Amino acid sequence: MDKNLGLVEIQGFFMGCKFLFSNFSKEYTPYMQKQLLNTSIGGKMMISMAKLFNYHAWATDKLLCYIETEVPDSFSAEITSVFPSIKETFQHQYEVDCLWYGRMNKNYPIKGEPLSSPQDYRKAFQELHQEIESFIADSSNLNRKVRYSTSIGEEFTNDEEELLQHLVNHGTYHRGNISAMLRQQGHPGCSTDYIYYLREMEG
Repeated sequence: MDKNLGLVEIQGFFMGCKFLFSNFSKEYTPYMQKQLLNTSIGGKMMISMAKLFNYHAWATDKLLCYIETEVPDSFSAEITSVFPSIKETFQHQYEVDCLWYGRMNKNYPIKGEPLSSPQDYRKAFQELHQEIESFIADSSNLNRKVRYSTSIGEEFTNDEEELLQHLVNHGTYHRGNISAMLRQQGHPGCSTDYIYYLREMEG
């Protein structure tokens, strides 16, 4: 696969998927327009990463939207789980998204202050994820090596694509935790599977 990608191909994806940062309806309209991508094979790797990250942003917002509109009392309720509450689980995910993006983009000020409501988290995630999607769109490729230190001082090197894949996978894991925490409180939750994202984008 050709890894030398033009910015026009990558930016074309985001031109076809304009941000719709506004109040969401009960049908959970995604904040990226539902348009199919028409691009050349040369941009396939970058487009795939952009699409995968957009899924992460969509799923995070959809789950927060469900909690905000349907079961707001569940957000801060203390339960026995991976984290003491859904709120603290989202806080962890937000801090980790900030952390990994900050490692890729040294100019990004890492944020991690606790927020108080689903609305606050939706706004914070939307702003952060828009920033990361712009970072992906502006990258000529995602092969740049990133050297970083862990919280215990160990040093590792990965390329940007690997770090973005980890970020998305981490989010999927914790959305699963949150779905289980909702069921623990007697709520059905909402589906954020990748296939539902694809269907919503194509609809």
